[in-house]
Amino acid sequence: MNMKKALFILLAVAFAYSCSDEVRTVPKEQNPLFSMSRAVSLDRLDTKINLQKLGIINPTKVIKKDSILIVLDREGLNKISIYKQDGTLLGNYLPTGLGGNQGLYILTMHLDEKGILSAYDFGNNRMVEFDMNQLGQAGFGPTFTPVPTDKKHLCAAKWGSTIVATGMFDQRYALLENGQENFFLPYPNYRNADNSQKSILFASNIIKIKPDGTKFVCANMQSGIIDLCSLIPCNTITRITEQNLYSPKATVKSTRRKPVAYSTDNLFGFVDIEVSDEYIFALYSGRSYNKYKEKIGYGERIVVFDWEGNHVHTYLLGNPFTSISFCKEENAIYGLTNHPNSVLIKYALD
Repeated sequence: MNMKKALFILLAVAFAYSCSDEVRTVPKEQNPLFSMSRAVSLDRLDTKINLQKLGIINPTKVIKKDSILIVLDREGLNKISIYKQDGTLLGNYLPTGLGGNQGLYILTMHLDEKGILSAYDFGNNRMVEFDMNQLGQAGFGPTFTPVPTDKKHLCAAKWGSTIVATGMFDQRYALLENGQENFFLPYPNYRNADNSQKSILFASNIIKIKPDGTKFVCANMQSGIIDLCSLIPCNTITRITEQNLYSPKATVKSTRRKPVAYSTDNLFGFVDIEVSDEYIFALYSGRSYNKYKEKIGYGERIVVFDWEGNHVHTYLLGNPFTSISFCKEENAIYGLTNHPNSVLIKYALD
């Protein structure tokens, strides 16, 4: 059974993901992903925006800013589009392709408190940024920051001039600062796998940087591994804590064609991440391909951590989401679902 049907497998990895029949024990319930001791039902439904009626079909992620909807469509003809909340299209950007003002593979996006929208295009090996403060002005559009191409960068986040990335590296993280790239920290332990195999095994990540630029979080999509690191001083990465809540179920082989094969019973991990000054909001799936097939990429809970890695509480979702966004001004979570229709759902937080 081919795992390329799963929603968040990184297309840039040149290795086909196949499934192993290997079965290991299901993670125990004492970790924050499974414990119900601090569970809170997220039921203060505030607003529903029917994206389908606005002509927005199967988006990857939607960020609401004031009366504007910023839409990422990984499979669309244009990767990023901007709409008024009434459905009026303000602009399409990053038409599918290589180079120029085009976009190829964009997994997620982030809007910071300064109004800078950023995304990493791992098909074109560059960060993409929009200054949303200039929306409507002449010349509004994307600016690009390339990353080095001698090694494959698969996931990245940018704050100011700092870029943090994961990819096909000998170490866990790349730090790009002032044109210099350095590498830091070991990979999570995984049996007898070497660093090359681990870079493939732990390739699917989401990285978000704390609003003040001092820390970042990296969450793995194929497991329960979430890593918190410090960016102080700005030329180094040090680990605050690694929450290895459960490892992926996979077979690792010394073959070039299929060095990593995930089990059909592997629990999909973190679907999306949002951050605030105080908290990390981690949308968690916990679904297996064996049971959920194409719906593996839906998260049924949001696990909240502080920036020291402490579990604060877990929001239980009545509507499983494919992605989330956090609005500081409204102190609210916006969740996206595409089943059966594309709807953006707002939940007010306490």
